[in-house]
Amino acid sequence: MKKQTGFSIIEIAVVLVVVGMMLMSAMPMMSDWMRNAKLRNQAEALQSGLQQARNEAVRRNQAITFYMVSGDNANALDDTCVVSSSGTSWVVSVRNPAGECDAAPAVTSTDGSNPLIVRTHVGADGASGVSVNGLASDGTTAASSVTFDAFGRASGSLVRINVAYATSQDADRPLRVDISPAGMVRMCDTQITDSTDPRRCPSSASDASVPAAGTGTGTPISTPQTESQDVQTPPSN
Repeated sequence: MKKQTGFSIIEIAVVLVVVGMMLMSAMPMMSDWMRNAKLRNQAEALQSGLQQARNEAVRRNQAITFYMVSGDNANALDDTCVVSSSGTSWVVSVRNPAGECDAAPAVTSTDGSNPLIVRTHVGADGASGVSVNGLASDGTTAASSVTFDAFGRASGSLVRINVAYATSQDADRPLRVDISPAGMVRMCDTQITDSTDPRRCPSSASDASVPAAGTGTGTPISTPQTESQDVQTPPSN
């Protein structure tokens, strides 16, 4: 009979060492990918909220506002919420939702303090460590809201939202969400400098009206939502 042989201890040890080295070399790349994925998720959540506000304004034929908000509870929007240019959560509503972010979505109300909420989104754990900064057209003044009219046009101080880590690393790829006066919403990569790359951020707010391939536009699109509350409302007469 032919003698049966298996792997020796030395062969097994060599394989384990090789596999361990491969895993160790891949870990930094995986860590970088996960960090940048968190940035993209936050930027996409803001972009989606802006697009929903615009779409709802056109559908209802009335002004709808997108508000960046923050509150004491990181996992839910409640009566401690305030409008904030650094808020990772957002509210789409007819009126200012400060102190009323936990109000039920509504179309009309006899209560003048009811913000008439359309949708909300909670930043929660997905935004841990991420810094959000809403800015006006000058690129330095803090801004937290933008209003879309029945034609989808944008007005208000908020024209740009920077999304980055509070403590940055070399491999980070900060993103930016731009809102043009025409109401177009565009996400771009601030690290790209090649003028021919469609992912590059425009140098001025007026350039944001030019959509970039694969980064989203201000035209109404259907976007799957997570951690958001919605209400279906009939168009106004």
